Amino acid sequence: MEDPVARRFRQAVFSPKNVGLGLATIGSAALAITAFPPAIIATFPLLGGWLFSTYYDVTTPDDDLVKGRAGAKPGYNERARMQALREVEQTLDEVTRAAQQRRLNLSPDFIQRRQQLRRIVDLERTIATQLPRTEGTISTLPSDIQDEVRQFVDRAIDLSKLRSAMLRAFVRTNESVLQQELETVRGRWQRTTGPAKSDLETLVQAKEEQLEAFRRLRNDLISTEAQLDAIESFLNTVTYGQAVTVGSVRQQMIRLKTKIEARRQSVEDVQRMVTGLER
Repeated sequence: MEDPVARRFRQAVFSPKNVGLGLATIGSAALAITAFPPAIIATFPLLGGWLFSTYYDVTTPDDDLVKGRAGAKPGYNERARMQALREVEQTLDEVTRAAQQRRLNLSPDFIQRRQQLRRIVDLERTIATQLPRTEGTISTLPSDIQDEVRQFVDRAIDLSKLRSAMLRAFVRTNESVLQQELETVRGRWQRTTGPAKSDLETLVQAKEEQLEAFRRLRNDLISTEAQLDAIESFLNTVTYGQAVTVGSVRQQMIRLKTKIEARRQSVEDVQRMVTGLER
C-alpha cells in the first residue's frame, strides 16, 4: 500500500493550485534575471506561498473513516436540504404516477418510505438546532459527531436518489417480463440457421445480462433500504434515545459508518444499470 505522506506529496506537487504558484515563481525569477531586476521582489513572496501551500497539503491528514474530513466544521444548510428533499420527492411522485398508469399496486412499505428522507432531514434539523430541548439524555454533541450526522444525511440523500432510480426502473419492467422476452429470443435462436443465428445469439446474451442486472438491482434495493433504515435509527437514537452517552453514540456511529462504507455504491454506478433496464 502506498505511503499516505508520499501520496499527499505527489498530489500536492501536481495540484493546479501549486503548479500555478510554481510557474508564477519561475516566471518572476526569469523576468528578474533576463530583463527586469526589480521583479525579484515578487519572486520571494511567490516562492514562500508555493512552499507554504505545498507544505500544508502534504501535512494535512487524509479523511478519517469516522471523523470525516480533517478540520471539517459541522454545519447545517436547510435550504440545500429542502432542495434535495424536493428532488427526491418529485421523483417518487413520478414513480407513483407511472405505477398507477400501469395499474400496479403500491406496497405498504413503499407508501411508508415515501416520507423516510423527510423524517431523516427533520431529525438532522432537530439535532442541529434543538438538541438541548429534546427528550434524549445528550444535551450537547461534540463537533466530530455533529459533522458525522451531517455526513450520514448526505449519504441518506444519495441513497434515496439511488432508490428512486431503482424504483423507476422496476415500474417500467419486471422479472417475469424479462424472463419471457429471454425465452422468446432463445426460441427464435433455436429455430434460426445461417448468419442470422449469430445475431440472435448476441441478442440472447444481451437479454441474459439484462435479466441478471435486474436481479442484482433488486438485491441492491434491499441493501439500500437497509442502510436508510440504519441511518434513520441512528439519528433517532441521537435525538430521543434515553440513557445514551456520547461514548455509546460514538460506538454506534463507528459501526454504522463501517457498515455503510463496506457497501458503498455510487448513484452513477447503479444508474448505468438502471438505464439498461428502462424501457
